[in-house]
Amino acid sequence: MRAYLLAVTLVATTASAQPALGERMLVAEDQRAPTDAELATLKQGLGSPDAATRRQAVRAIGRLERADLLPVISPLLTDRNTDVRIEAINALGQVARGQDGLSAAKSRLLARARAEQTPRVRGVAAATLGRLPYTGAADVQQVEHVLAQMLPPASKEQRAAVVNLDEIAGTVEGLEALIRQSGKISPPEADTIARLRGVGTIEGRAQDAETLARIRRLVRAALIAAGRPEAELLEAGVADPDDEVRRLTMIAARVDVPNREPILRKGLGDSEARVRYEALQTWGRTLLNQACAPVLSALRDPNVHVRLLAIDLLGNGCSDTKQDAIRSLRAVAEAVSSSSTSWHAPAHALVALAKLSAADARTLLPLYVAHTLWQVRMYAAQAAGKLSAIDELVALGRDAHPNVGEAALNELIALRRPEAVDLALEGLARNDYQLVITSSRALAVPGAKDRAIPALIQALARITAEKRETSRDARMAILQRVEDIGGPESSGAAPAGLNATLQPYLADFDPAVAAKAAEILQKWTRKPVTAAPSKLMRPAVTLRAVEELRGAALRFVMSGRGTFDVELLVDDAPLSALRVATRAREGYYNGLTFHRVVPNFVIQGGSPGANEYMGDGPFMRDEVGLLPHRRGAVGLSTRGRDTGDAQVFIDLVDVPRLNHTYTVFGRVTAGMDVVDGVLEGDVIERVEVVKVPGS
Repeated sequence: MRAYLLAVTLVATTASAQPALGERMLVAEDQRAPTDAELATLKQGLGSPDAATRRQAVRAIGRLERADLLPVISPLLTDRNTDVRIEAINALGQVARGQDGLSAAKSRLLARARAEQTPRVRGVAAATLGRLPYTGAADVQQVEHVLAQMLPPASKEQRAAVVNLDEIAGTVEGLEALIRQSGKISPPEADTIARLRGVGTIEGRAQDAETLARIRRLVRAALIAAGRPEAELLEAGVADPDDEVRRLTMIAARVDVPNREPILRKGLGDSEARVRYEALQTWGRTLLNQACAPVLSALRDPNVHVRLLAIDLLGNGCSDTKQDAIRSLRAVAEAVSSSSTSWHAPAHALVALAKLSAADARTLLPLYVAHTLWQVRMYAAQAAGKLSAIDELVALGRDAHPNVGEAALNELIALRRPEAVDLALEGLARNDYQLVITSSRALAVPGAKDRAIPALIQALARITAEKRETSRDARMAILQRVEDIGGPESSGAAPAGLNATLQPYLADFDPAVAAKAAEILQKWTRKPVTAAPSKLMRPAVTLRAVEELRGAALRFVMSGRGTFDVELLVDDAPLSALRVATRAREGYYNGLTFHRVVPNFVIQGGSPGANEYMGDGPFMRDEVGLLPHRRGAVGLSTRGRDTGDAQVFIDLVDVPRLNHTYTVFGRVTAGMDVVDGVLEGDVIERVEVVKVPGS
């Protein structure tokens, strides 16, 4: 593993001890304060006379997500500094774990919401109250009532002349989270829905346009979560000046309302591609069986993502124009060999054709199986699965690129074919973690045990020797399969020597793997077994590099696409910003791709294996905070807490459900049109660290 520099903002103070304290706090946070001494360092920061230090300390303590630290955080709720109070409120939301922690956090936040005089802070308290992990209807109803009363009355005549938009935005954010997360526990009351609709029509000054648009977006997201959008709201949304509001209106139209079809037709003609995409998506879900003409028309849309969606939807069948759909798909799929045509549309068309006309797809399949691009062969595997083309799947399962092999193996597993076992045994010997995970899953079949156990154990030992934290998912998958097929509950007795084989993993460098080994051995032996994980050395944390990144941006140079810039938010996510910037300077991202492209959600890239499970180690610490996942936010891909592997994603739209779960370390400040145009497999030529003019 390569060493890397990590840093945090230097505290601007004349006290000479402050930089040393700031560095010690960052080290403690990076290590997740496992000892009393490290926790004492963070507590020391809480008592600093410097507000920036107190804010850093309470934020770090919140990120530990320990309910027992709630009393440590609570005094900061009344701090004289507004930003410190806001950070303390957010920290309470992060440590609200377990019933006791949840109850205590909720009561303190309710009290803060009542006592707080600053509207912005009240808004953060409301947003935090709404996102807590409630499990009982009484809690949900209590919080809903409080948040609803923080909004102006539904009637314009009853509203006060002056409203504070920061407080309203925070409150609507809280209600959106509450309804989305807890609406099934207790559906929102009619008065809450009415107040939400009311604030969605608030007007204001030109300088408040962005905040007002955010409120309208959140109102629609909340009403969508509640299943309560109405015709009047949809009509207003279609004409809204904000692209995101119009996009959300197309999602809201999935509810059966009388004016759905004309609203969707307006969306299909919208000037913004994101709106057209969502309108087409909703048409495919709700009206495809009635009319396919709008989908066929979308094959000519100027935006490639809309065209690809139209191709995918045609594969679901069109009762009125099935033959037209087949002819269109075949024409697109036949262009796979054209040097002037991007591979994306033909590959999507082949998969859609396999669902709609097996004979046509089978005729074209050999062109795809033999294609020089591995991404095309991966789509060939998907089509072959739908066609039950076993010989082709076996051949693709042994493809040189592991992602193709994994796709073919997945299809064989879905078809319950015995050929999956041989391919899985071969897959365990390869170095791609995603393929190893799928191979482990494929061995959950009767009769595979005698061959599977040795292969699983050998793969586990080989991957463990790499000492990479990013191998966690692969090794956990292997251990799970060993537990399922190797223990006494499945065969009457554990294989000879298997208990002894797993014993060393009790001291594994990864505590999750060590705990899993202990769980298996305890289950097999019916005796207490304790994990004692060793400690993997982590690179030293220093303060030296952060100031070099102040006012810096990452410039992504995309092959054949252009460039886009990402401002680094070093004050909010110093560890993440430094890790990614350092890797960029080392050339780590050069030649990698954006392997995951989900229109109207995210693009994700930076994996050497072009998949979810191959990334850079060691794991990065989450720096989850108040930065929201709005369009253009840049975050870290993870598979659980503190599992970042330097893969990055960019939010293409507002995604509130990602808030407080995934780190935001940057935001796109130039070239968002380039981001919007990224396609699956697009190559990152290089990432440069550049200074922003005027910084």
